Amino acid sequence: MAEQEGTRISLKKPTFHRKTPSSPELIEIGIIGCTPGYSHISEIYGPQINPVSEGGSAFIRATGMRMTMAWDADEKVAGNFAKKYDVQPVKSFTDMIGKVDAVMLTDIATIPYFYPLAKPYLEAGIPLFLNRPFAYSRKKLYRLIELMKKTGIPVFYGDEFENVKEAVTVRKMTAGLEPLMAVDATNSMSDYPSHGIHGINWILACIGGGVKRVSYQTPDWKKPNGMVILEYAPRVEGGKVFYAALQEILGGLTSASIKVYGGQGKWYGDDLTWGANAWERMHHVFGPVILNFQRMIEEGRMAQTLENLTHRTEIFLTGFYSHLEKKGMPVALGEVPMDWEAPSGLWDLPAWKSWAKTVDNN
Repeated sequence: MAEQEGTRISLKKPTFHRKTPSSPELIEIGIIGCTPGYSHISEIYGPQINPVSEGGSAFIRATGMRMTMAWDADEKVAGNFAKKYDVQPVKSFTDMIGKVDAVMLTDIATIPYFYPLAKPYLEAGIPLFLNRPFAYSRKKLYRLIELMKKTGIPVFYGDEFENVKEAVTVRKMTAGLEPLMAVDATNSMSDYPSHGIHGINWILACIGGGVKRVSYQTPDWKKPNGMVILEYAPRVEGGKVFYAALQEILGGLTSASIKVYGGQGKWYGDDLTWGANAWERMHHVFGPVILNFQRMIEEGRMAQTLENLTHRTEIFLTGFYSHLEKKGMPVALGEVPMDWEAPSGLWDLPAWKSWAKTVDNN
């Protein structure tokens, strides 16, 4: 139950092909959005792809990729990123078409504009990495999904918490616990859309989908604490409705934790920790997600199904709607109005707001 059944975009011929097992070529990556503090590529993924030494830590090339080009709505930001990672800054966001094998959009400031940014690249047959939470409205979610279906080009949804080995372990160990009775989980967050969503994706990675209603109770979505409740429909014969309770906290003993309860008093739990130092955190928490992105490029096959992307984004938006419009009461998936847009005000940078006026983002 860890993956929604359905459509998984696959290419008959991947866009990148390594000539021989020992050939030295690397997948060439273009970057859209590279604001320090807002973008995973600037401080997290970047050093693993194009190794740099900073803050006393020397990073290694941890992938079979290399960044070669970059664009940002703020030309100065793109210039600083290009200098740091030895890549070519480009004038227009479409200037990398035909010159790179794939493109990564990890900057949180770019999420409201994913459709206009993604459209020319998907139409050109270029695979993409799109960061969480994927969309701030159901209208924009389904517009993106339809674009992916139309072009048939793989897109990778980036969230570290679903790619770590702990999620794989929980998935394996809880498969025999059905019918599930209850789930307790924690997640260390800052604000709901940028880090609170980690907890939702953590639960879905560990036990799978089937959520029917969501409630989110918190004094303020911009900070911890809060509680997200996922109501699951019965998933197996003889199963009952059960609930996953997610504590959105700060400064917990772990980055995330989960305890899954099945029948006959059986249960299994695990923790996802940051690691003892920057090296462990970089390569064991953040490393798997970009390796799985590389795998998607080389295999030409999406890691997630379209139904999985839709389900998790619907859950995220429904939780936001519950808090902002329904005072934390449970809301069924599908009840959020298509045109209702969740706030992204924490990441509205002037350069991006100005650029957005030049494109179709309705």
